[in-house]
Parts: sequence; C-alpha cells; structure tokens
Amino acid sequence: MLTLNFILALTWMVLQRSFTFSDFIVGFSLGFAVITIAQVALREQLLETANFQRRQDIGRYPLMVWKVLSFIIFAFWSIIKANIDVARIVLRPRLNINPGIIAVPLDVRSEIGITLLANLITLTPGTISIDISTDRDTLYVHCIDIQDADALRADIKQSFERRVMEFFP
Repeated sequence: MLTLNFILALTWMVLQRSFTFSDFIVGFSLGFAVITIAQVALREQLLETANFQRRQDIGRYPLMVWKVLSFIIFAFWSIIKANIDVARIVLRPRLNINPGIIAVPLDVRSEIGITLLANLITLTPGTISIDISTDRDTLYVHCIDIQDADALRADIKQSFERRVMEFFP
C-alpha cells in the first residue's frame, strides 16, 4: 500500500507538472486519503489477489504509515543526537574516550531486518557495525566511547532493534 501511495503522489506531481516537495506532500496526503477510504471497498479484491496477506492486516494502512514515519523521525533524531555526542567528545580539551567492540545478541532473524539494523547503527555517528556471526545471532559493533557496555547493548536492543523488528522480524 505504501508503494501505491508513492505512485499516487508521483502521479499527482506529473498531473500538476510540478516536482516540488510541497506537491509531493499534497499528492501523498491525497493518496493516503483515497487508499484509506477505498480499503473497505477493495477488501475482498485485495484478499483474493494477495493470498500472502492476512485478513487482520487489511485496513491497517494508516497505522503502517504512522509506524514508517515514526521510524524515519526516530532514525533522524538518533543521528542528530549522536552527532552532538561525537562533537562533544571531539571538542573536549582532554580526549578521554574508551573505544571498543561490543557483541549485541540479535532477536531479529530476517536478512533485511539484520541489514537495516546494521545500517542504522552505522549511520549513527560514533558507532559502526563491523561483523555478524556466522549463525546470525550476534552483531559486532565498534563504538567510539563505551562507558557501560551493558547499557549500550541494552540501548541498541531497546531503541534500534525493537523498532526494526516492527517491520522485519
């Protein structure tokens, strides 16, 4: 449904002959409204053509869009916070850091979920995903400053991994 929403937004932009961000937002909003209203009428057709989709998932498009938007906002906010933390470390008169590698046990099992988690960690300044175990149970992360390894591990699991698992368990 999200793909359809993007297609409707792009169609709106083509019909308007204007490719600005504001036109995309208007097209996306109109597409969102059309899809939300049309879901009731399309329910049976969607179930017949998409056998992989569970009945309880039909009609949850607004919730899914909200989750995607909140994930994007969370990712940007995490990147901003990490930039500030790294700037503080770099601008300190005495460089008192404790770099190291931590092992984060994984609950996420899907390939795309692990990839998204590793990329999100790498995009956050001060951390970089360096390896995953062959059994895909552990992700190894290098951190610029580790004050408490257990707290950092718990933070990665509670903030990043929990949000990734909402989409790709």
